[in-house]
Amino acid sequence: MLLRERPCGSSCNKKLRVAKYIRLSREDGDDRESESVENQRHILDRYIRENEEFMEMGEYIDDGYSGTNFDRPGFNRMLKDIEAGKVDCIITKDLSRFGRDHIDTGYYLERFLPKNNIKYIAINDNVDTSKSDGMQFLTFKLSFNDYYAQDISTKIKSVKREKQKNGEYQAGIPPYGYLKDQTKKNHLVLDPVAAPIIKEIFDLYVNKGMSTIKIADLFNERGLTPPGIHLQIPTFIKQQKQGKNFVWLRYQVGKILKSEYYIGTVVGKKSETISHKLKNVRSFRIEDQIKVENKHEAIIDREIWEKAQERLSGFKRVRDRKYDHPLKGLVFCAECGNKATLRCREATRKNGNIWRITNFICSKRNNYIGLCDCKQINAKLIMNAVRTAIEKEIHKVNFSKSEIETMYSEAEKRARTKKSVVECRIAELNENLHKKEKELDIVYQDRINNIVTADYFQKYYEKTEKAVNSIKDEIKKEEAQLISAKRETKKTTYIEIEDVVTEFLKMENPPKEVFIKLIDKIYFDKDKNIEVNLNFEQVLCMVS
Repeated sequence: MLLRERPCGSSCNKKLRVAKYIRLSREDGDDRESESVENQRHILDRYIRENEEFMEMGEYIDDGYSGTNFDRPGFNRMLKDIEAGKVDCIITKDLSRFGRDHIDTGYYLERFLPKNNIKYIAINDNVDTSKSDGMQFLTFKLSFNDYYAQDISTKIKSVKREKQKNGEYQAGIPPYGYLKDQTKKNHLVLDPVAAPIIKEIFDLYVNKGMSTIKIADLFNERGLTPPGIHLQIPTFIKQQKQGKNFVWLRYQVGKILKSEYYIGTVVGKKSETISHKLKNVRSFRIEDQIKVENKHEAIIDREIWEKAQERLSGFKRVRDRKYDHPLKGLVFCAECGNKATLRCREATRKNGNIWRITNFICSKRNNYIGLCDCKQINAKLIMNAVRTAIEKEIHKVNFSKSEIETMYSEAEKRARTKKSVVECRIAELNENLHKKEKELDIVYQDRINNIVTADYFQKYYEKTEKAVNSIKDEIKKEEAQLISAKRETKKTTYIEIEDVVTEFLKMENPPKEVFIKLIDKIYFDKDKNIEVNLNFEQVLCMVS
């Protein structure tokens, strides 16, 4: 990035265009009043008035955003104005308003702002990046702010865990069927609208023997509002306003049937963020969760709930097993175009024999019947159709020398084109690799000269090393493709081609890799008509 020079000459007397940056978040704890937007604005305005060299250019506010990351709308808008040349200086009440993360804050203050010739001032911390003494304790202050954010995060988690152990509900949105008690904090009360629906779900599943998908169908036919919309979950409401239609799905019914909230139990420690710097969430095992019984009014008695768990556990063994099928991933619904889901069911007969059936079903219909009219189809029917289509296509070929030579010649041309494309890709990847290694060398020199901090260098090194390794892995894959392309251009005798075709016809259970090479896509519709789209000419290139 080129350095943006300040005006000089007669314009050197011009006032610096100042951007006021204000940030407030829940992590400020007891300081929220002193750190309020109004209080920060008052301090910044007074500072600008007392310094004649400054001229206010704009105000950027992030109210309710953490300082541990820089994904903030106000901050990003300020960065765009900096890159557009509209700002000469940034001022904040203190350094923590700018950011609490040591590494990222250091990047902006020590790299980004100097490159753009931007002055930064943190009033209460006496930080002024245009003065050497103002930068003297910057690293220490950044480290302290980072430690403070981590300490606050740890304390919040600790307090939350204690409340969960006491049976206090800590999530933001109550489970479907309940409302937050307006008189008692962290307590749940029955939702008069949703609680009867919860009772009906358990009754239909346990007493009437209905499946989760049939229950979802019933509720959709009756026009019942699905949980996400009833609970006014922001993501669902936003998507609904954009025109997306939400309905009851089988997994929602299953989730309700498994929930212990409906027998009066509060469940905590189900998940948490990995660290105060990352939004990634990790889930805890059921045995590690915190469960406190009889903390609110139950909707379902324990006997019915346990019967539901018993029935659900009957499907667990099948669900946990990872089934596979040679055609998995190649089958699609002709009605809506969605990929088909492999559905396997098994049961033990009275005589001890295991009964098993494998079907393909539209992934949309698998969640809710009303989303697609296509019914499931037995996997054997599709496999038979595939075999018939392949054999029919193979027998169409008259293996005369002239026809095989033409087909081989076309395949050879495609292989040469593929080889050329792969070689270009490898050259491009090597160029990117060289750039990354050069960038790493530049940052390494900056570290030696103390231009960047050790923490920033470590983070940059790890990030770049990961990118370099990723590029190297891509190069290996492309080189493997190149070897394959070279093999495809190798002269193959007509006898070898005929041998490949003959061998395929003899295979009783061809491996999945063969089907992937031969088949583009398979479609089935609601009337169980099957259409097989083949990449049949690739048979001639299967000789290695």
